[in-house]
Amino acid sequence: MHFVITSILVAVVHLALHVETWVRVGLLADDRHMVGGAVLRHRGDWSFGSMFVFDVPPDASSALYRPFTDLLFWFEQPFFGTAAFGYHAVSSALHCATAMVWYLLVRRWTGSIAASLATAVLFVGWPGHSEALHWIAARVDVQSVLFASLALLHVDAAAQRVGPARALFVAGASVCFVIAVGSKESGVLFVPLAVIVAFVRAPNWRTAAAMVAPVVVAVVAWLAWRARVLGTWGSGTEYGWRAERIGFATCVDWLWLLAAPVHRIHTPAIWVPVLATLHGALLLVGVASVRSPRARTALAIGGTLATAGFVAGIGLQHLDLAALENVRYSYEPALGLCVVYGLAIAALPTRIRGPALALLVAAHAVVLDGNRQSWLRAADVYRRMEADVFDIARATQQPIRVVQAPGVHEGAFALLNGFTEFLFMQGTAPAGTNLRGRVSSTQEWEAVLGELAASAARHEDLANAYTVHWDDGALVPFHVDPQWPRQVAPGIEVAYAWIARTRPFVGSDAPVHVLVRSATACELSVRARAHREQWNGPMVRLPDGGSRAVALELPLPISLVPDAPVEVDLVVRVGGAEQVSHLGSTWPVAR
Repeated sequence: MHFVITSILVAVVHLALHVETWVRVGLLADDRHMVGGAVLRHRGDWSFGSMFVFDVPPDASSALYRPFTDLLFWFEQPFFGTAAFGYHAVSSALHCATAMVWYLLVRRWTGSIAASLATAVLFVGWPGHSEALHWIAARVDVQSVLFASLALLHVDAAAQRVGPARALFVAGASVCFVIAVGSKESGVLFVPLAVIVAFVRAPNWRTAAAMVAPVVVAVVAWLAWRARVLGTWGSGTEYGWRAERIGFATCVDWLWLLAAPVHRIHTPAIWVPVLATLHGALLLVGVASVRSPRARTALAIGGTLATAGFVAGIGLQHLDLAALENVRYSYEPALGLCVVYGLAIAALPTRIRGPALALLVAAHAVVLDGNRQSWLRAADVYRRMEADVFDIARATQQPIRVVQAPGVHEGAFALLNGFTEFLFMQGTAPAGTNLRGRVSSTQEWEAVLGELAASAARHEDLANAYTVHWDDGALVPFHVDPQWPRQVAPGIEVAYAWIARTRPFVGSDAPVHVLVRSATACELSVRARAHREQWNGPMVRLPDGGSRAVALELPLPISLVPDAPVEVDLVVRVGGAEQVSHLGSTWPVAR
């Protein structure tokens, strides 16, 4: 009965916010690559075996091998087609299943219904899950954690059995771990947890070692197979853990992310100290519960998972704390924290447990509702952009060129790879739409800058070219800036320059992109003016010779008046002389 009640609570807490996601958030960014890959495999353009065997050069910029995620999309695609609804529902089911697995695990370890129920309910509604559950491509995290959790459940069950039954559960754990790591590499974080479970729950260390050995061998064998397929044990040059990314600021950002995952644009700032206070108090209570022998296993596992996830996160890709970009990397450590918080709830006096859990769940729901707004808005922007692309293609019967479409929209991934996106659009456009051309996101600025420089050198606009209105996704005509190319000094030419079309926030840096061809050393910087104030951005020094695209930083002081224009100049220095070119205006907004 307690399992049924917890299942109902988990479903209610999750669906209260996520049903709207199923309806409003379509296929965004990498979603189209994954669903498109399933479409191509069912059509026979790609082989089924390509999910498991393919060749990626060792120096590939991205070497990701997640065949079991592709396999699930392959199973789903005939049922769901290219509509996002069904894929969202499956991701939600996987997420809720993980919560229920941890209900079982925590109950087995502690015997406490209160601790296990609180762990499941807190995890399913964690406010930092906005990206992992609103972006279908982030299913890699959800699927990996579910199967890693099932592996732990198998290890725990094996420790309580003997003979063939134990061997069967160990085999099940090994299979689940292979699927977990084959869904996303972070599944390896759960292998140390399996070791802890085995040595704590097994009757003796020999039994525990005999249980762990096949699991470790299976994971290492899969990693070896992965290395053979990819040609590298790593994850390419763009992805993977890098020690050089770790710094004091990164560690602090991650601590804040775990303590108070709050989207600073759409969620009131007061929720940062509120969540940090609530979580900090529960953390202290949870750690204090170590005095209970039955709570020690759960506390050790929850603390280990939170710590391992933190260490993994600080060495990964960029994290935008304010906009929660890449917050999906906190999926694993958040689970560990929820175990600790569940223990804390159970350690409270009986009459306080229910109200305390209800208060925390309500606070999480309010924050999650704010956090998910970037995904809802990004979906609306993309939907309008796509509709306009189709309409213009039908009206003009000419190839359409869309420049600087939003890539990351307030932390949500609207469009990252214009080439892949446009191929998918071509395959899903309404009948009679002669869709040709190309869309480029803000992430592809270097290639686009070269294209615009070539067009400017010919003194002509791009044909049938548009850019995307940031707030609603409407297409507006795009014109090449006629002042380029410009010889700013002997041997130095600015081929093209512009203020990047990302949303500028007061108190942040806005990028300015420049394509320079030089035969001598020079220095570049940005100068800005607003309300009789003038300031300069950091200077970038270019060595002698060559053609290069440069991203300069335009500081936008916190003292600026939001929605007021800031005039931007490009400054090129050669020796003691300066050449100033006006780039136009940008309108910073409040974050």
